Amino acid sequence: MADSPKTRSPLFYRATLGWALAGAVYLTATGRFAAYFEIFRRGAPPDPRAFAESFITALIWLVAVAPFIFAAWELGRQHTAARRFGYDLFVGMGHVLQIAFGGGFSDAQVESFARSPKDRPGMAALLGLLVAAIVPAFFLGFAPPLRTANGAVWLGMTGIFFGLIAYCQRRAMAYLRDEPSVWDFLRQFRLLNPSRYEPPGRPFVRLWVAATVALPLWWLIGGFLLVLS
Repeated sequence: MADSPKTRSPLFYRATLGWALAGAVYLTATGRFAAYFEIFRRGAPPDPRAFAESFITALIWLVAVAPFIFAAWELGRQHTAARRFGYDLFVGMGHVLQIAFGGGFSDAQVESFARSPKDRPGMAALLGLLVAAIVPAFFLGFAPPLRTANGAVWLGMTGIFFGLIAYCQRRAMAYLRDEPSVWDFLRQFRLLNPSRYEPPGRPFVRLWVAATVALPLWWLIGGFLLVLS
């Protein structure tokens, strides 16, 4: 049986949740949340005083949620599949709630923490397609000047590169055998080394690297050509 994940006391997790809730209640009751989002709804640059108030609101919210985010990250990073696929924070949030309200880990959950992810081509393809569609949709939705034929091509290709990266990363991570430490400052760079993966995953790493290099080049060159058109 795998070793149980390292956790803190239920009281600690309850305290992080209570602190975040207290911050949300304060910001809502004082109208700071409403004023903060009103700036974005107006679309015009805020005056200096409004900007300062929005900055303070964001800072208060950060202080309020930081302990909860840390607790979730601390738990989630121990979950192998979630850590490699990048959703460790969300897994950690669920476990924080579970422990805070009296639930321990079942044997199946303990095993899942140490289990390496499986290669699921269909899920990887679906993720890639979603990312490829979301990226241009986001920019076209919030930037009307880009709603031209050239803008659609620029953003569409950008979305394809992002989707390809997501697909290759998802496929490759199932074959990772030499994982860098979560504290390694160059972790993301080291994950692009094909020798850290089993042979079936190496073609996806190479394509991942190629797409990662091509993306900023396309973004700059395509954007420059768009301005000139």
